[in-house]
Amino acid sequence: MSDIKSSNSSEMFKSILTKTKTLQTLSQPTKLPKLSHKATSLKTNILIVGGSFSGLAVLRLLQTNLQEHFNQARLSSGASNDETAKRISITLVEPRNGLLNILGIPKSIVDTEFAKTQYLPFNKLNHVRFNNIVSSEKPEVYADKENGETWYVDDAAEFPDVEVTFVQGTVTYLDDHKAEYVLNDTKDDTAEGSTATATAASAANETGSIDFDYVVMASGRDRNWPTTPSANTMDEYLQDMNKSRSMIENANIISVVGAGAVGIEIAGDIKLRFPEKTVNLVHPHEVFPPEPLSLEFKRLIQDSIERAGVNIYLNTRIDRTKSSDTGDLITTETGKAIPSEINFWCTAKHNNIAFLSPKIASKYVTHGQINVNEYLQLHSQAIQGQSTNTTLTTTTVPNFFVLGDLVNLPIIKSAGWAMYMGRQTANNITSLIFEDTLIEPLPNLKEMPRGMVLVGGQEEIVSELAGEVSLNHEGYKKEYLDYCIGKIRATLDA
Repeated sequence: MSDIKSSNSSEMFKSILTKTKTLQTLSQPTKLPKLSHKATSLKTNILIVGGSFSGLAVLRLLQTNLQEHFNQARLSSGASNDETAKRISITLVEPRNGLLNILGIPKSIVDTEFAKTQYLPFNKLNHVRFNNIVSSEKPEVYADKENGETWYVDDAAEFPDVEVTFVQGTVTYLDDHKAEYVLNDTKDDTAEGSTATATAASAANETGSIDFDYVVMASGRDRNWPTTPSANTMDEYLQDMNKSRSMIENANIISVVGAGAVGIEIAGDIKLRFPEKTVNLVHPHEVFPPEPLSLEFKRLIQDSIERAGVNIYLNTRIDRTKSSDTGDLITTETGKAIPSEINFWCTAKHNNIAFLSPKIASKYVTHGQINVNEYLQLHSQAIQGQSTNTTLTTTTVPNFFVLGDLVNLPIIKSAGWAMYMGRQTANNITSLIFEDTLIEPLPNLKEMPRGMVLVGGQEEIVSELAGEVSLNHEGYKKEYLDYCIGKIRATLDA
């Protein structure tokens, strides 16, 4: 047996903390105009990459936590706002200008009225307002409306010591101190070759850089269209959902390939809204979904889908080279054709990590997931040495936090976990800035109950939590009246 040695954990912990910045050593953030239409380079204290469940959870609690610390400092010292003028800057980079509830996507694909409730522009959320916006969208998109709706903080700001900048774009490079980004390539309605179109295209091609003290990577994962819409605004989102519904309306046979959570719900929703159509659900294994849950749960969701009239093909693999988004599906085993007209591919998802620097990606990424410690900081372990004299070395990037779908942890990824991680990270970053210490590790994941809630056929709710399997659990039925958007907003306080 090899002799594996490790560094003293308390010594390593101290070395981590000396590398993070406190309130006194935070960088001076860049002052920006209220609205910018070109990518610009800037400095910020906290960069958040991604504005979905975990990203917004971090933002919302950071706003509250940081402001409370400033308020308490003033109460203790008797100082005025002017005397404690240091502000903390948060920058959110996100291509969409709103929160898209991905739990509601399967139903939104077939129900455009429902879809309108599942995309919430940031200015429709409580407490989410910006001091500055950088976007290539038309100026009128972010102009204040006559009804009082605004994207910006007002004179009586809730968080006067916390400045939030929204960059509507995509990060293209990220290391432990700098990010690069591009603005969205906007879909302009003006005539081809017009000045507005040329200006938007030019802005989208320009690269800006962001220097930061802390970064939260919450960029999530993408699937195939339409389960991951290409939209970046409410109007574009509704166009995507209308397009998918029209495709279904014009077909007689619709196939869904892949019986994960998304595929199951899409098949059930299509059959519910279009009972006259043939709906196939094709899966390569004996049971579904693939998550580590009980066979009872898997059999119950399959039964729910079958009773709704969906045709299920188990142990069936589709030859992607001979099958496309339209037309028959060709199986790999026998070359048999499954009649179909429209095909939804729910077989693949990928974490949005391609923009990581080569140095970080090579050291901290395992099979497309990012390694973190119990505080969700970028973390790696490696055994060094030879034969009988080896040493276990660990490396932590203390100002770099990773959340949600991206983390390499033994959990079933969910919106609930994403928001939990966001809250935890906000608490830890706040504590690092003001107290120079980490305060909240993850719970013991081995002791955490696994669970999942799925919408089956005829809108039946199939659930499992800590081994207890239920059909139409009353609590989950209430939550899924709006596909949890109310619960999500309450959790985010937004």
